[in-house]
Amino acid sequence: MYLFDSFFLIDLYEKHRSSLISSIARLTGCRETAADLAQEAYIRLLVHGHEADISHPEAYLFRIGRNLAIDYQRSPFSKTELLPLDEELLCPSLPPDELACLRQQCEILLDVIFSMTAPCRDVFLLRKLDELSYNEIAARLAISEKTVQRRLVQSMLHINRYISYPFP
Repeated sequence: MYLFDSFFLIDLYEKHRSSLISSIARLTGCRETAADLAQEAYIRLLVHGHEADISHPEAYLFRIGRNLAIDYQRSPFSKTELLPLDEELLCPSLPPDELACLRQQCEILLDVIFSMTAPCRDVFLLRKLDELSYNEIAARLAISEKTVQRRLVQSMLHINRYISYPFP
């Protein structure tokens, strides 16, 4: 059994780093990923090495690296391709007049929602924001589906009237 002091780990790192990365790269197909996984293998050896009875730390290190590579291959994130970032892509921001218009529309929508009766507002928000079905809304509010439908129609009519004639 070895004690993993810092000098031993530095020596192990210097002797086996490139061969460990090469071994992992054969499994992952990517040298950069292999370098990351090799670093993770050293960290795991450092953190968990004292817990196990290890007679051959080099073999143990390579086994950790192999297991990490296999876990990486199984991971759904390893299968996704990352698109290169376009450095010239600007953050889309709206012109001030369009932004002001959107804010005004949001204020109108909030006003109309808050001007609804509480039962109609509850049904409307559960349907439109929480995307619940009529049956789920009925169960949550302890009302019939027919009442849910009626309140939703009332709320939609209220919105239509409010938008058509916003000023009383």
